Amino acid sequence: MPIHERGVSRSDVGAEAKLRNELVAELKKPQKTGEPAIIIEHPSPGTTHLFVIWSSWEEMEQAVRSRIVLDAFAEARGQQEAAEVTVSMGLTQVEAERLGIKL
Repeated sequence: MPIHERGVSRSDVGAEAKLRNELVAELKKPQKTGEPAIIIEHPSPGTTHLFVIWSSWEEMEQAVRSRIVLDAFAEARGQQEAAEVTVSMGLTQVEAERLGIKL
């Protein structure tokens, strides 16, 4: 089967930029309540899993959500920490529950 290799397409405008900026702010200075809920897991040394549970993802494709989460994490924590991310997901509450991801 052929291999189809693609680069990351970034259309950092409008709603995507707004969500990324809000997520960067939350990563830098977390609020005690409300959304988004951010889960940062370290399942093994040098590996990070990111899950952002947020109702604002509702109409957005999963690939776009993941890119926003990873870009925001890189901006807030730096490229070195971002290089350790192996899972980056933006989920609604219903999606998180379906996958068994709990706060």
